Amino acid sequence: MTGTQATLIPAHDDVRLLVRDLDWVCGTLSEIATVWRRALAYLPDLPPGVPVRLQDAARQLTAGVQSLAAAGPGQPPDLAIRAAGELFALKDDIASARAMTNGPGIPDIGDTRLWESLSTALDRAGSQLLSLILHLVKIKDWSLSGPAAAGIPYDGQAGLLVQLG
Repeated sequence: MTGTQATLIPAHDDVRLLVRDLDWVCGTLSEIATVWRRALAYLPDLPPGVPVRLQDAARQLTAGVQSLAAAGPGQPPDLAIRAAGELFALKDDIASARAMTNGPGIPDIGDTRLWESLSTALDRAGSQLLSLILHLVKIKDWSLSGPAAAGIPYDGQAGLLVQLG
């Protein structure tokens, strides 16, 4: 097996798992949209289009991940950085949307567990995206910080800086 083939197998698995999690995110956002539409009688200021816009962002991220995978190993970091930025923006936007129905003085509309499952799926997606990036993008340099970098036994805290390019 060549090095390229060895890289493509785990990358294919990462893409498959990542797309599955992003599909899960889209499905969960669809359920949240239904809950929000039903809650409009109680929370008339709740913007019902927010979950749909978040779904669109998740679908765009899925397309970006597929483009990243299609570009193959040894690629420049452009697509990876775009996908990572989209994931972080999606996570931030989801946290903002969640705060609209999960906070002090806001009646429970029944979406709490949906948001929790969404957070879990996004955490998995983040790990899979990182793995995919490490398989496909050229790494220029990397370094380790914290006690482990100084030769001190690992204590659960370390920083890994990866320079792409």
